[in-house]
Amino acid sequence: MRHRLVPQEKVLYNLSMRLDAFLSKFAGFSRSQSRKMIKNRVVTVNGEIVNSPSAIVDEKDKIVANGMTVEAFGMIYIALNKPVDYVCSREKAEGKSVFDLVETNFSAGLSVAGRLDKDTTGLVLLSNDGKFIHEVISPRNFVEKEYMVETSNEITEEQVSALSRGVFIGKDEFSKPVFLEVLDSSHLKIVLTEGRYHEVKRLVSAAGNNVRRLHRTRIGSYVLSSVLKPGEWDYLSNADTKRITGT
Repeated sequence: MRHRLVPQEKVLYNLSMRLDAFLSKFAGFSRSQSRKMIKNRVVTVNGEIVNSPSAIVDEKDKIVANGMTVEAFGMIYIALNKPVDYVCSREKAEGKSVFDLVETNFSAGLSVAGRLDKDTTGLVLLSNDGKFIHEVISPRNFVEKEYMVETSNEITEEQVSALSRGVFIGKDEFSKPVFLEVLDSSHLKIVLTEGRYHEVKRLVSAAGNNVRRLHRTRIGSYVLSSVLKPGEWDYLSNADTKRITGT
């Protein structure tokens, strides 16, 4: 797992809030867990034990909870290389989650911008910035998502022709790639902007083939780094987020 400091994380809110709310928001504890720690006298503010959950603090205070320093943070933007068998959901019943890979004090506030199926690998973006999430996933913004596709069977000219023209992937759903390139007899590069449910798999299936493996390599102009191994993540810079949304 990779970590580095990012300037936007240090944006100050000029906030004042209850101590239990501060711990809940910036340490990832539930409100009840925060109150319990405060009552158990394991929380200090500027070196002094504070046992009142309603004590008012701000981000300039030095707050330590059970030995862990808790700091306020701003907007978080993360690129993660999703491994196979992980889901982009918090539902424990669905299996191992990408959120489990980001074990930090801010992970509870993150959402996924562009989910991938359990058996699909590659670039996933996570953020606590709702506006950024919407800009990435809204089909109106035409943010490109690039996929490397391995097919189950040999790719035929008829299938390429069908994909290039576009196919119906549902009763009233017509899909056409923004870009299509045949890499070899069983590998394609497909670029989409709409992000419909299982769109790549349904596209390939409707054209007469099936997806064996699927890997997302790019969102917007941001390309998944070869430095990030499956399961690893890193912060995005301001320049990175602009390359993704085109703003």
